[in-house]
Amino acid sequence: MTTHLLPDLADVSRRGDRVALRFGDTALTYRELAAVAAGTASRLAGLRRVAVWATPTAETCAAVVAALAAGVAVVPINPKIGKRELSHIVGDAEPDRVLAAPGAELPGELAGLPRIDVTLTPPAQPGPWPAEPPASTPAFIVYTSGTTGPPKGVVLPRRALTSNLDALAEVWEWTADDVLVHGLPLFHVHGLILGV
Repeated sequence: MTTHLLPDLADVSRRGDRVALRFGDTALTYRELAAVAAGTASRLAGLRRVAVWATPTAETCAAVVAALAAGVAVVPINPKIGKRELSHIVGDAEPDRVLAAPGAELPGELAGLPRIDVTLTPPAQPGPWPAEPPASTPAFIVYTSGTTGPPKGVVLPRRALTSNLDALAEVWEWTADDVLVHGLPLFHVHGLILGV
């Protein structure tokens, strides 16, 4: 069973120069993604949860990876969400910050939060990869569709993610050489867990 949620980023010695993430013409190796995420993670230390403006970009993936590395719960926000739902989610989750790509225009419900722009440029002096948080640490707070009332936040601990990834790797017979092509949105639980 996997004990680290992001083992190939925590130890880039095995796959550091392989492409970890590709969005169109943008590609980051494991080493580059680890450096970008560690740099952003250092800015998240001590926070409880962050909202991530989940556009279909490499910056969104880097933001999610950084928060997971820091042990901070990610509240993914659908960029097409309605104002009422977004207001409810922000009020319910009470994120400490919002992470977004530079230049991304945020709705008023998020604009009042302190913002961290997530870039894909590794810091000049990458810091160390953060220590692995306990398995019970919340990884995501994913909100339901709210069909019978306001959306409800579902807290997914790190152990749920590692268990799901282990099960999928076994059932789908994934190897370290496989490349995953993923098309689901990054605010959807499947898109978050498999796409990131």
